[in-house]
Amino acid sequence: MTCIFCHSITAAQILTETAHFKVVFDIDPIQQGHVLILSKEHLMDLRELSELQLLELHNIEKAIITIFEQELLVDGVSVIQNNGAIMDEGTHFHVHLVPRYKDDDFWEHQIVNQKEAALETVKLRIKRLAK
Repeated sequence: MTCIFCHSITAAQILTETAHFKVVFDIDPIQQGHVLILSKEHLMDLRELSELQLLELHNIEKAIITIFEQELLVDGVSVIQNNGAIMDEGTHFHVHLVPRYKDDDFWEHQIVNQKEAALETVKLRIKRLAK
């Protein structure tokens, strides 16, 4: 399947771009102002980004969050990263920046089928990261 991020984004849709990323409005926004940060390379996982790309991504996120705070008067921003096999077909690694407001009911609309997880093992492995 053809990747829509690689082949269907037009110059008119691009709000800004850097060496490694493009920023566009989401075509099905959760909230007004919802943007996507798309990697220019067809990467499927955050772990494929170089240290330079990670820093660039972080700086774009910070700059857009500042704009949201100043122009949209948000109470916060949810940063949602999509990578791996869970992504929509025909896409690649991207980050959602969703403007948030205290009364937006964002979390009240999340319905997730809970899966059993070995949380004790995860907890132990995460604790070892700092050592």
